[in-house]
Amino acid sequence: MQPPKFADRLLRLFCAPHLHEEVLGDLHERYVVRANQLGEKRARRRYWLDVLAYVRPEFIRRKPTEFPNPTNAIMIRNYLKITFRTLTRNKLYTTLNVAGLTFGVTCFLLIGLYLFDELTFDQQHSQSRRIYRAIQHKKGPTEDLTIAASSYKVSEESKKNIGEIENTARIVRTGRANLTNPENKNTFQETIAFANSGMMEVFDFETVDGSSKSALKEPNTIVIVEELAQRLFNTSQVTGKNISLESMDKPLKITAVLKNHPRNSSFDFNSIISEETLLHDADFAEWTSNWASQNFMTFFLLKEKANLDVAARKITQLLNANAKLDVGNTMSYSLQPLADIHLYSENIVDGARNSNVAEMGKGVLLYVKIFAVVALFVLLIACINYMNLTTARASNRSKEIGIRKANGAFQSHLVKQFLTESMVVTAVSFLLAIVVVNLLLPAFNEFTNKQLSLGFSTDYRIWLYALLALAFTGILSGSYPSLLLSKFSLLSLLKNLKLQNKGDLSLRKGLVVFQFTISVVMIITTIVLFQQIRFANSKNLGFNKELLLVVDINSAKIRSGAETIKAEFSKIPTVKNVSTTSRVPGEWKTISTIKIRPEGNADEHKISYLLGVDENFAKTFEVRLLKGRNFMNTSDSSSIILNETAAKLLNITNVSGQLVEIPERAMGGSYSPLSTGQTFHARVIGIVSDFHFQSIREKIGPMVLAYQNNPVYPIDYYTSRVEGKDIPGTLAKMNEVLTKIDPTHILEYHFLDEQLARFYAEDQRRETLLIWTALATIFIACLGLFGLATYAAEQRIKEIGVRKVLGASIFNLTALLSKDFLKLVLIANGIAFPLAWWAMNRWLSEFAYHIDIEWWFFAVAGSLAIVIALATVSYQAIKAALVNPVKSLRSE
Repeated sequence: MQPPKFADRLLRLFCAPHLHEEVLGDLHERYVVRANQLGEKRARRRYWLDVLAYVRPEFIRRKPTEFPNPTNAIMIRNYLKITFRTLTRNKLYTTLNVAGLTFGVTCFLLIGLYLFDELTFDQQHSQSRRIYRAIQHKKGPTEDLTIAASSYKVSEESKKNIGEIENTARIVRTGRANLTNPENKNTFQETIAFANSGMMEVFDFETVDGSSKSALKEPNTIVIVEELAQRLFNTSQVTGKNISLESMDKPLKITAVLKNHPRNSSFDFNSIISEETLLHDADFAEWTSNWASQNFMTFFLLKEKANLDVAARKITQLLNANAKLDVGNTMSYSLQPLADIHLYSENIVDGARNSNVAEMGKGVLLYVKIFAVVALFVLLIACINYMNLTTARASNRSKEIGIRKANGAFQSHLVKQFLTESMVVTAVSFLLAIVVVNLLLPAFNEFTNKQLSLGFSTDYRIWLYALLALAFTGILSGSYPSLLLSKFSLLSLLKNLKLQNKGDLSLRKGLVVFQFTISVVMIITTIVLFQQIRFANSKNLGFNKELLLVVDINSAKIRSGAETIKAEFSKIPTVKNVSTTSRVPGEWKTISTIKIRPEGNADEHKISYLLGVDENFAKTFEVRLLKGRNFMNTSDSSSIILNETAAKLLNITNVSGQLVEIPERAMGGSYSPLSTGQTFHARVIGIVSDFHFQSIREKIGPMVLAYQNNPVYPIDYYTSRVEGKDIPGTLAKMNEVLTKIDPTHILEYHFLDEQLARFYAEDQRRETLLIWTALATIFIACLGLFGLATYAAEQRIKEIGVRKVLGASIFNLTALLSKDFLKLVLIANGIAFPLAWWAMNRWLSEFAYHIDIEWWFFAVAGSLAIVIALATVSYQAIKAALVNPVKSLRSE
């Protein structure tokens, strides 16, 4: 029997707050008596009359100042005093709350630092919001290319003719060469880049010696980074000193030493030579005359309030007005914000920070989104854990709350008290989390290859976000418990009645289902990641990647002495086979592509990759020859071998010396004539089985194997299959062979299987991060489950006592308390399985070759969640079942 709710609301509106409990209590008691005597209908009418009778001056709501109120300072001091007493009196629950929140906040902060670093790439430049990279879009009958490049003319003339552009920076890489300090002969093989003076004007590169703004204005000058200066000179104070480049006659004067690039920078150069140095070079003159070329990476600094789309359209118009494009080709430009380069360059050639390892950048944006959601979920789960543990203690605090209400405490006072407790626990957890994060950061930075920090020098935005997270966590964690515990009536509290209703318990169960849903999804995700990486590392690549030692060719003498070097390498006892190639399978550099079609065929040219190889390639790499024959010697200079995919592309099934024509090649950009200027006419002598020459994210493409002295691309590597013993001795002997041919040559090598593993290094990092986050999530969820089990045991303590007196065993009682929680975990599994299946299918779609999602992934994850949940709940259930029934049934 409930009195009219609207009447109660009306009474609360006009009745003074301090009289609510007294007036409503009297009215409710009178209503129950009348309902029993006169019937509920008449009782409701009389109730309305009673409510209206209270509309008198002594009852009408008064302003707070009309009755005494303690000052805010006194109340805050009281809240803190009660909070301290409550937390110290309940050490177990306080420890569980602090532990859960500390775990959650630690994970949140670590992932947050990682994401902040990813999302703030290149923002260290003061004009970053006005800097844009030129993106060239070229379409034609046989190519559809989007590349982060422009021609010299587009870069230079846009600055002069387009009003929206304030300045232009451009940089070009020309390959690798030896840089030498003439004083001590220290020599290092470095990637050589040239840039105009605008590179130092548009960007803010910090210097440790010299001035960057004027560093690249004169010819024969070079800017190096601090790390290279230390290697060359053993000091960073080297402005004014000279270094020599093997391909240049004149020395290069160092005009500035830059600080090492931060990890969240799209620039990774160690040195830049002034563009003025090349002005009289014949090759450079050719670059500067072609409007449609793609030699430079160009950055435009737009003027304040300049329209981005207008600037891009004008650049395209300028290009089309001056460029001479082949029939059927179109070209245009767009401008990419500097801040978007890191995360939004997946489909742009040379778009990633490290263009040599573009595979590593794939899917970065997807992972950023995933980790952002995971970080929020971990923090939310920690808050849910606090709610469950706090409400589990509700019955223990019923009399305290009742006495407070009897002494005049309003609901708002109780809400503030519980929110104060929540904020104190959250603040302590945040302080502990900051300590833990700083202890973990050295290992975390080494693992993620970043330079993250959380201290006084940390970006203020990180601290601002952390403080907002602190406030959010404290308020969210304390909101539900404070509202729940403060809304009960004075009568229920003082009589120690059951402090719950069906909706409250359902909400808490729903929160536990949510916790375990996230935990199970993360367990399945971790299993799939592990299996896919294992698959990638163990997949048959079509060649044997083990113990293949790859040595770079870093000088013209080492390239021209190939036959001598191969013969000398073969004499080393631990070397089994030696081959020379232009690139190697699993290449991290750009593999050249060609246009190819059968002789006499009028169809459009097909696109294929090309590797220059020698007669030892198939034997060294253990690639299977399916049809025809292998290369023999230089008499095969005009011969080629196709892989299965290329043979299908060209419709060649039987090898009988078919002729093909190869007129053009490309190295990641547009196609251009071969170095000879003439079409390469080749005959097909064999077909080999398909083998992976890229990451397994990519389908095996068509591949042409041309003999090593082909006109497309020269040899660049020696690859030896070696024995797995005395590797240092093998390398020393190889170095002796190379230095006899070229004393200045620097030995640069790697094992191919290690290089292939780098394709999936980021995935392995992400897998490990998810594993640790999943473990933390499960731990926090278990704390929440422990809280709910404690709450259930407290609420059913008398029922357990009665059942025990009537003969129930400990096993029966444990099963009774555990089965409800088992249902929650089963529901969580039912929700988590389809979510995980959808997410993992989306991730696996990045790979052309991937595992199938097996049923046992879900079975293992679900069973693990059930076992963990039962282990957590069983402890509390057994503890409740062991309580003496006399004690639990005792009347208080």
